[in-house]
Amino acid sequence: MGRAEIARDVMSQERATRTVEESADFLAAIVGNEHQQGERIQAGPVLEMMYETALSVARRHCDGHAVLLGVDRIDLTRIISHMDLVRMEGRLIEVGHSSMVIEVRVFAQRPTERSFLPSHVGYITMVAVDGSGKPVRDIPTINYDTPQGGEAKALAEHRRAQIAERRQALEWLKGNNRVQAQDVRESLEPERYEYLRPEQTVVQVKRQLVPAGFQRDERIKGGDFLSWADRVATYTARRFTRNDHCITISMHDITFQRALHMQDHVELRASVVYVRSHTLEVSVDVIIHSPDGAVHQPDSLDFFIFNFHENGYKKRITTGLLLEEAGQESLRRYLQARTRYEFWKSNPESHLSQSPE
Repeated sequence: MGRAEIARDVMSQERATRTVEESADFLAAIVGNEHQQGERIQAGPVLEMMYETALSVARRHCDGHAVLLGVDRIDLTRIISHMDLVRMEGRLIEVGHSSMVIEVRVFAQRPTERSFLPSHVGYITMVAVDGSGKPVRDIPTINYDTPQGGEAKALAEHRRAQIAERRQALEWLKGNNRVQAQDVRESLEPERYEYLRPEQTVVQVKRQLVPAGFQRDERIKGGDFLSWADRVATYTARRFTRNDHCITISMHDITFQRALHMQDHVELRASVVYVRSHTLEVSVDVIIHSPDGAVHQPDSLDFFIFNFHENGYKKRITTGLLLEEAGQESLRRYLQARTRYEFWKSNPESHLSQSPE
């Protein structure tokens, strides 16, 4: 055994450990507005509450503050309505030196029901930080030798495998330098009454994000940002479909390399990148303009959005993308979105059926 391996072993032995049960936490609230009871609630408030749940778990585990690093795919299996009782259960499934991966399961109960039913599930990665915002290394590890520990460990392995599969599914696109419209066109294209060029679907907003609650380090709360991004994505979908009844049913991965601060101006550039019969994907590019003039672009958030009738049934989308006039970037994004959709359909999450404790 080399010196580096010995040093890592010693360091690992010195780190404290906590069980999954010790770090777990839940939040519960009656959501929305009473005058809108029974109407579907948008995904933004749900995403914000999921973030708060993950933050609570992270703080319990590291005994300090934590900030948002990234969000894995979040799936919706049941619509949440205004005045539903929503319960969110968070538990730690994996720990690095300073990062924590938290599974957040969401359950909803309507006023006329007697039990909770699963609604959302997602994985949120938080990073422990000190007062100056620097990562705190060697936070407690996880003791998996408990009833929930074995399940959490298996779930962490399953998550890593799915991330690797998703990346592999998209890997072939990297070497494709010339995408043609015929390469992305669907074999059974639904009837459309209108076609827009990809650039005609763009919605661009820019603002200084002031958090709902001020924090000592003046960082923007991750939940506030996710809620705002969902609002922009939903607006983009409504504008494209000419329908007010659109709702997010899935959100794909994003990783932040830098925390958002109050002084930053954040620009979101949303566009429709993929359209099916009743669903579409909106990609939201995030551009951060810091006070010193630097520009940071971490990644895109991809929202998969369902188109509904006012009566609650699915509604066919009659607007399509004019791919024949699309540039390479738009064609590649279309292919990426279609690949993500095919992966999403072929990999349903088995643990969505679990009930709250």
